[in-house]
Amino acid sequence: MTRILITGASGSLGSAFARERIEAGDDIVALLREEDGPGGLVHHQGHFEPRYADVRDPQALARAMRGIDEVHHFAGIAITLNRLHHLMEEVNVNGTANVVRAAGEAGVRRVVHASSISAIGYPSPGELATEDFDVARSVTRNSYMLTKRSAERAALSAATATGTEVVFVNLGAVIAPYSHPRYGWAMLVDNVRRGRLRAYPPGGLAMCAAEDMVQGMQSAMAKGQHGRRYIVASANLSYRGLISQICHVVGAREPHVQLPAVLVHAVGLAGAAVGKLVRDPMRSPFIVPENTSLMVRQLYYDTTRARQELGLRPTALHDSIAAVARWLDEGD
Repeated sequence: MTRILITGASGSLGSAFARERIEAGDDIVALLREEDGPGGLVHHQGHFEPRYADVRDPQALARAMRGIDEVHHFAGIAITLNRLHHLMEEVNVNGTANVVRAAGEAGVRRVVHASSISAIGYPSPGELATEDFDVARSVTRNSYMLTKRSAERAALSAATATGTEVVFVNLGAVIAPYSHPRYGWAMLVDNVRRGRLRAYPPGGLAMCAAEDMVQGMQSAMAKGQHGRRYIVASANLSYRGLISQICHVVGAREPHVQLPAVLVHAVGLAGAAVGKLVRDPMRSPFIVPENTSLMVRQLYYDTTRARQELGLRPTALHDSIAAVARWLDEGD
């Protein structure tokens, strides 16, 4: 049986992927950090082999890769805060290079990297960005975008040096349980279910159901071309449309007020001012300029390549939203 290593297996996306593969009967090795615990795999302990390493530690990664046939790489910092740029460089860029290099040196056939639509760049309103979007035309930039893009270059370089293959899955915004309570999409679902959301920003984005993320990663391993990107998302939605779907699932009342872009930007500037007073960057306000710059724009992406080459068949977000709501209920 193929032995599959999943990095970032305690996190939201990594654990969602691991749970699906464990339940399908695959031989799963979950790469964890000692300090993180099982995270999203807490209910599946005993059904996978845990191995421990930080992606910033090449020697620990070399040990973790022994006997592995395929790698799905999820580990990374997925928080759009520029204050975390140095950490993103260490984990998103250097960590990705370390994973691909260790995999290649261990004889692993292929690594599928869970990248992001942010690595492609942010298109203008009315444009559907493809995998070949010219990043020089991106309407805004942030540390997450820059480091995820650099991670792809670092992964290709490591793959070339070691002879392994690497495929990139540029995921839309994935809704799944176990996401960060302050910066993850679960925060939005929680605010909606508690009736705290009174208005919505004017922008939109490409959303991805957890089921489609799993399908895209699996298909990229089986069918993707080495060095190629594949945008995997379920739907391009305005924030009003997304919040409407969440309200429908959790039984909440829909907000009908759209915030003016100028007000969203002003709140972001206030958040940045507060953030400067907070020593711990992980306690910074969510609404800061790098996020409000995204919230006021319609950032939409084209999934044609993944449909044609990977056989992607996007599904609805309903089940993913419901899964997050159930997870939140467990914590109440």
